[in-house]
Amino acid sequence: MFNVILTDGQDDAILTFELRNTIIAQKWFSELCKDYPLYETDRFTNWNDKELLSELKYQANTITTYDKRIKVIVPDHPTQKDLNHLHTYFENLRGDVVKGTTWYNAAPKKVQKALTRFNVLIHELEANSRTTNHPTMVVTFRERPIIELTKEDIKHFTYQWTSGTVYINYCHVGKTVLDIFKDKDRVADAVRPQTHYSADFMVKFGPSTSYLKYILKKIAIMCWIPFQRFKFKNLNLGMIPVADLVSNFNINNMRRFNKVKAIRCTK
Repeated sequence: MFNVILTDGQDDAILTFELRNTIIAQKWFSELCKDYPLYETDRFTNWNDKELLSELKYQANTITTYDKRIKVIVPDHPTQKDLNHLHTYFENLRGDVVKGTTWYNAAPKKVQKALTRFNVLIHELEANSRTTNHPTMVVTFRERPIIELTKEDIKHFTYQWTSGTVYINYCHVGKTVLDIFKDKDRVADAVRPQTHYSADFMVKFGPSTSYLKYILKKIAIMCWIPFQRFKFKNLNLGMIPVADLVSNFNINNMRRFNKVKAIRCTK
């Protein structure tokens, strides 16, 4: 089991999760318990009323002020098509998550952080545009390795979401095939199925996906895939579940706790 401790700056709230009985869950938990320093601690979607668009413009301005050759225009009312286009700036400027581009490696830390936050805000705006009743929390870590998934591990990918479940977070630069489908994104270069895992994770607190809704979505995706030009051996649709919430959760009581304070493993 492990605890996620949230804070509002004064008071704390503790969420307790129980590990699933799978090999990949055990491997992920082993990474989680290595006490890597926290990186993103305020990445919440449909959680509270954050001024996402204003912050997106601010981060874009930080990037373009540093390099005036970059023309990032954030519309006042961005559509999904606009967000898809904005995401290409992140992909092109950031490059590989380990190596980075020459531009990214030469940029000051402030600009690197702005670009990272720029990407996060785009995904939060995308999530908010899809639904307003599916809160999520993403926790990421610094200096954590990324490890290749095995053939057995990838069998656990799913997009039949369950409420309160912890999923291994995407740890690449780009978009998964499922995100490309949901966002109607035609930018082929952005597609990169998840092939590795790290200690990073996402928790989905929204309603569980009904079996009927899952089947209908599966049919739509299976009809869509043949018309794409994917050359990947494994599309790895969805995410891998590794743990489940066992403590009580009510989003209305939790909205003020909007920062992750610590992760505590209780093996």
